[in-house]
Amino acid sequence: MFSSMHNDMTEALQELRAKQDQFSTAFAELDEVTASATTKDRAIKATVDGRGRLTEVVFNGQRWRDMAPKELGAKIVEVVTDAQRQAASAVDEMMSGLTPAGVDLRELRENGPDLEAVIDSTLGDVGRWSR
Repeated sequence: MFSSMHNDMTEALQELRAKQDQFSTAFAELDEVTASATTKDRAIKATVDGRGRLTEVVFNGQRWRDMAPKELGAKIVEVVTDAQRQAASAVDEMMSGLTPAGVDLRELRENGPDLEAVIDSTLGDVGRWSR
């Protein structure tokens, strides 16, 4: 009996260590993710990092100088949002193998965790190890 429980715990710790290594690698790669978007007229380009934080805005040519402030602001918001969407998609793809089955990263990012589902899942895992 003890040997079986010991083997189960050893296996669980090995799985945990493997996941930790995968997460460490993924988070290191996350720091390398960037995404850029450019307006249709190529007047404005925005770049964001893997967390969606704005890292650069580039104004090309002179067209942007002729825009009304409201129009310029709207174009900046549009291009930054597009870049953030691209970065989120890249991160989702990178992290998809690390999340439990049924976890929708986009849903999680936009609405936060479904705590009831997390608790149910955790309790199910506890039951698996408390034979």
